[in-house]
Amino acid sequence: MRKYLFIIAAALIILSIINHRSFDKAVELCEEGKGTPQVEKDLFAFNWSVSCEKLYFH
Repeated sequence: MRKYLFIIAAALIILSIINHRSFDKAVELCEEGKGTPQVEKDLFAFNWSVSCEKLYFH
């Protein structure tokens, strides 16, 4: 039983790390493109969205 709990906990930690890195990369790409990231995420950042707003001057 403990073995399965360990495997589940390890999987959740790994998925959380991968998800957080994806979030950071989305924000970074927006900023590199001279945009302003608009971020929405929940407490653990499992559900998140990043929209990139750019201001254009004519």
